[in-house]
Amino acid sequence: MSVEVPENVVTPEGVEFRPHLFGATSFDGSLATTFKRAVTNIVCDNTMAAGLAERGQQVKIKHSRHSKFRLAEAREALHIVYALADEFSTAVRDLCRVEVTERQWHAFMDAHIPMPSARGRSRTMAENKRDILAKLWNHDLRVAPWRGTAWGVLQAVNTFTHHEQNVRGAERAERNMHRAVTGGIEELDKTTLLTLSKVLGERAQAQMVD
Repeated sequence: MSVEVPENVVTPEGVEFRPHLFGATSFDGSLATTFKRAVTNIVCDNTMAAGLAERGQQVKIKHSRHSKFRLAEAREALHIVYALADEFSTAVRDLCRVEVTERQWHAFMDAHIPMPSARGRSRTMAENKRDILAKLWNHDLRVAPWRGTAWGVLQAVNTFTHHEQNVRGAERAERNMHRAVTGGIEELDKTTLLTLSKVLGERAQAQMVD
């Protein structure tokens, strides 16, 4: 289930998104009942972490015969979905203010997708990933408008993972939803920003954190 605001939010930087609260569970108990705040990035239909670097964005309730009495705790533990708009808009603004030069972009690529020295399947896979990310960065409307910024880097990696990366054992939509529910989206965004901050240095890192 998903509860969304009726209208999209557009930031001054041209990022259009819709904050929402979703809940998920499983009949066999393999997945804890989860209530989570998240954001749908409209231009690419990507699910993104609401705070990008914050924790405490979800509530998980293990399956038990008493769990139904604890569902009310989710209402107290989660902020109202409308509060997401201000938080995410601020995060977008801050990341758009962090410049990423072409040299830094290539350094990020080296750190994010290391290139094996020996020729073979691993090197071919790395080259293919880099080629797709380069196309997203330079030409794709889901990423290119923010090329040259930290937000553009985040967009490139997130869009690649949602729409371009090979998927095995499941449909792409199913895999994306599973990643959102289990915390893979947060880890992806945090890892991307951590790698970028190491490339940009302490000053940019402080700017991204603030």
